[in-house]
Amino acid sequence: MKIEMLLQRLETEQARLAREALEHPSGREPFDYGRAVGMYAGLEHAKRTLIDMVAERETKDRFI
Repeated sequence: MKIEMLLQRLETEQARLAREALEHPSGREPFDYGRAVGMYAGLEHAKRTLIDMVAERETKDRFI
């Protein structure tokens, strides 16, 4: 699987999660808001980690 496809899938899931949280809030408790924000942030972290891993590999490949 190409990294671009994986990143696209994460972005699609992130957008779906954000849209769902806005259209159908699961509750009004701070926990519900925190859960939605945490899920979004987790997907963002996964995307950033993948991008960083690819950048590190490309840097190592240039110096080998």
